[in-house]
Amino acid sequence: MPIKSSSVIEVNDTKWSDIISSSYAYDFYHTQSYHQLEINNRPVLFVANFEKDFIAIPLIIRNIDGTPYFDCTSVYGYCGPISNIDFNNISNTHIDYFQEELQRFFKNNKIITAFSRLHPLFLNHVVLKNFGQIVDLNDTIVIDTSVTEDDQKKKYRKSIKYEINQLRKQEVIVYEAKTKEDINEFIRIYKSTMKKVAATEDYFYDEDYFNRFLSSSCFEKIILLAKHKEKIYSGAIFTISNGIMQYHLSGALDFEGKHSLTKLIVDEARILATKLKLKFLHLGGGFGGSDKDTLFHFKSGFSDIRSQFKNWNFVVDQDIYNQLNKKVNVLEKDSNFFPLYRFKKNTKPKVYIFGCSGHAKVIIDILLLMNVKIVSILDDKPIYSELLGFPVFDYNRVEFLNPDNQLIIAVGDNATRKNLSKRWKGQYKIAIHPKAIVSSFSTINDGTVVMASAIINSGARIGKHVIINSGALIEHDCIINDFAHISPMASLAGSVLVGEGTQIGINATIRQGINIGKWALIGAGAVIVKDVPDYAVVVGNPGKIIRYNQ
Repeated sequence: MPIKSSSVIEVNDTKWSDIISSSYAYDFYHTQSYHQLEINNRPVLFVANFEKDFIAIPLIIRNIDGTPYFDCTSVYGYCGPISNIDFNNISNTHIDYFQEELQRFFKNNKIITAFSRLHPLFLNHVVLKNFGQIVDLNDTIVIDTSVTEDDQKKKYRKSIKYEINQLRKQEVIVYEAKTKEDINEFIRIYKSTMKKVAATEDYFYDEDYFNRFLSSSCFEKIILLAKHKEKIYSGAIFTISNGIMQYHLSGALDFEGKHSLTKLIVDEARILATKLKLKFLHLGGGFGGSDKDTLFHFKSGFSDIRSQFKNWNFVVDQDIYNQLNKKVNVLEKDSNFFPLYRFKKNTKPKVYIFGCSGHAKVIIDILLLMNVKIVSILDDKPIYSELLGFPVFDYNRVEFLNPDNQLIIAVGDNATRKNLSKRWKGQYKIAIHPKAIVSSFSTINDGTVVMASAIINSGARIGKHVIINSGALIEHDCIINDFAHISPMASLAGSVLVGEGTQIGINATIRQGINIGKWALIGAGAVIVKDVPDYAVVVGNPGKIIRYNQ
């Protein structure tokens, strides 16, 4: 009979490092030093042995507040099971024993659920098959540093190549942080960036965390800084372990030039990984594993190689899990979050405003009256450093906007607003002034702004990114399509249809049942008594077409 056993290794036991270093595939996320950074909960390494072979999984055990129960999660990053056997060659007998012993450990320790983010570069999900749920999430970006540099660069987006070349011509210098002063400057830039992008609290590591991280003994770490004319503008931490370089944490200040210095840092990291004969530079994904946000778009400019990111969700005791969910009044239909009882409902997203303009001032006022937290103002060509006390940043430099937060486009021109709406991949905020009157039987879509004293009556349907300006009247059953602008004091009688992108001028009056086409312009004070075709410019009382916009 083969000798089998299982054990639980605590985080300060040197056996942890012995197990990791003898694994076939692992990364720095699995190491003892990285788990020792966890100070609020209990990191353990569960190991199932079969003679000379093993399967193991690092976990962090947490108390479930107000209960005698616990659950397990994984460290920040990509973790999951490890083994000294290639995942392709692990037998079903070994997998079955690992799962049986792990479940016994969970039950004996009152652990109700287990969760782990699985490493995209390994096939470690195979040892968890038919054991809980494997959830396919999104892609991460990988640079294969085992091929020639020419082959690596072929996968760069053209704009990335151009910008990197321009930065080198501007004599931007990338170097490794060695001094305490350089390290402290990186920490300062990182924290500033997290505030700028309204990152969640999980990303705000204190100085002690950085000091402990940089002194970790189980993996190598490098901080690369980008400097121009003696000022440091950008920095990133990269780790090296078992032939893999990981892009871990980064930050950037606004640079006076046109291009992001972080792109040059990633390129230098790729060069370093190639020189060190590493297998991969793993850039990771977007915020929260997304592959739809600006952070993912930034990373995908360096490679077309994608690797699937997966989560493992396991419910040990379904009855107690259901009871815990009921206590916090969360149902599975309400969220895909796991475990559900840790889902935080009603968390208010933070909001950005795009457009440093007079229109933005009005929207700032509305949001403050709505008790909405504004992060910052973004603009393609900002001419101010702040607006009404809120910082203004260059949109093209803020690469890592968190898609869980929201944006309002504060641009009055309808066509420009439409073009801008295609760039942001996150959510859009609806802003309604508290002194506007909006029927509960009306519909208002994302990105739309309703200003003070506007009235929107029953049955009205307002599209996306519409401006309903001060004092405008939208009567019952009107339909206002996307990107339209109803100017101050304009009045629309019942059942009026306004096409996409159309502007209704100040004090204009539209008779009941009129259809106005798309991208039309109704002049100030005009009275519209018959339908208006697409692109028409109409002025006067009664309104007459004087030209077409197209």
